[in-house]
Amino acid sequence: MEHRRARNRVIAHMETLAAIQETMRKAQCVLLDFDGPICDIFAGLPAPQVAASLRSFLATHDVEIPPEVQALDDPLAVFRFSGQLGPDVSRITRDMLTRLEVEAVQTARPTPGAADLIQQSKRLGKAVAVVSNNSAMAVTAYLQRTHLGEAIDYVSARVDPDPSLMKPNPHLVRQVLQRLIIEPSASVLVGDSTTDMEVCRATGVVAVGYANRPGKAVRLQAAGADHIVTSMMQLLSAESP
Repeated sequence: MEHRRARNRVIAHMETLAAIQETMRKAQCVLLDFDGPICDIFAGLPAPQVAASLRSFLATHDVEIPPEVQALDDPLAVFRFSGQLGPDVSRITRDMLTRLEVEAVQTARPTPGAADLIQQSKRLGKAVAVVSNNSAMAVTAYLQRTHLGEAIDYVSARVDPDPSLMKPNPHLVRQVLQRLIIEPSASVLVGDSTTDMEVCRATGVVAVGYANRPGKAVRLQAAGADHIVTSMMQLLSAESP
């Protein structure tokens, strides 16, 4: 009985990979979230430390930080909070966060298989774009540092001081689709957050969830992922000619 169950699990895994391979084969454009699928931006400068720096920065501007924001470890969540405080505060918070992100990418840890996937996608004639809630300056700095910039057709990342334009708002994804003149159904977005899956549902882009931590697969599936991978290498094999 156990042997049969193991065999069924192997078959199911193979069928799942085959479905992902078919999806990637058909894709004309590969969209990649930045933090997670491409690199761990806060590997050397931890996200909780960046979030704390943002809170301290806001406090120096006489902003009262509520308890629920004091508990946040995600810098982007603190930036979202700043959007409630008016355009001037959100603008200076964006600028501070951008400086910290640009610092962080100097010690960012590349995600295994990400560079290979980008380069292989280009060899296969696909467009490749980065769609990120992180700052455009930080994404560009990382791509320059790792010599991946020439393989990227477009970077759609945070430039606006309005946090509401970040994913899951379709704004950043639609920028790519319009710039590259690609149909949503011919595009795949690889992301590791529920907001990535939600923006795919809003735009019609195929959603591939990158479950890089335990328990994340369930959340990504619930958020609307069409496929789930646990390694970027799985997508690399799917792209093979």
